[in-house]
Amino acid sequence: MKQSVFKREISPEKLAKISEIFQGLAYPVRLQILELLEDGRDYAVNEILQHVNIEPSLLSHHLNKMKNIGIIESNREGRFIYYRLAIKEITKIFDCIYSCELKL
Repeated sequence: MKQSVFKREISPEKLAKISEIFQGLAYPVRLQILELLEDGRDYAVNEILQHVNIEPSLLSHHLNKMKNIGIIESNREGRFIYYRLAIKEITKIFDCIYSCELKL
């Protein structure tokens, strides 16, 4: 029997989801949003807009993509929609990248 050369045995389905998440993070503004949401509180769209320099319609597009992937989640209170991290550990990726030997 051939022994696996991989350190982890990750199913193809899980690898597909990981790939989808990485693709969902492949925009600087989405990383800014993650960094903002990292503190654990819920943010209204207008609060997020104060921290990113994009048009409201473009922010809405990014938020919807991140929500569809499962990175963030939202709830509506009256006429406001609040966003928060759905995967709280996702921001550990910042620490991982900064601790690498990359020239950032």
